Amino acid sequence: MPRSNFRGFTALEILIVISILGVLLTIIVPSFRSFRQKSILNTETMELLTTINRARLLSVSSKNDQQFGVHFESGKVVLFQGTVYYVASTTTNEAHIFDPAVTLSSITVNGGGSDVVFQKVTGATTQNATTTLLVTGTNASTTVLIRLSGAVTAN
Repeated sequence: MPRSNFRGFTALEILIVISILGVLLTIIVPSFRSFRQKSILNTETMELLTTINRARLLSVSSKNDQQFGVHFESGKVVLFQGTVYYVASTTTNEAHIFDPAVTLSSITVNGGGSDVVFQKVTGATTQNATTTLLVTGTNASTTVLIRLSGAVTAN
């Protein structure tokens, strides 16, 4: 009887391919996770800086003849209009809610509280503030500092 030519894979070949894929996934998955965490941290840092700088610029321009500020909470930052403090029920508030993987920790505002208000025309503030954006479950973080001049830095 003639032997027919079956084309296919042997069990050994399949095991070798599965083993190679397993090794590759073991190497790639942690790198991808780290990349994702850094990407989320960078995106949320830029959103925080944008919100703070927008509040400062609105104060400098004296929009609606008002001052503007930012209110910090662990899961969000809120741009608000007013000369004193953040009021949650105000309709002009603009909240940015952070990605669930990121939290604001170590919110420190000189003079207490969790609000920083910028002065009209100069954009200065009477409170230094420091906060840290932290990716939950990791040591990936960015510290944001608001100086008395109103300038904002992140490192």
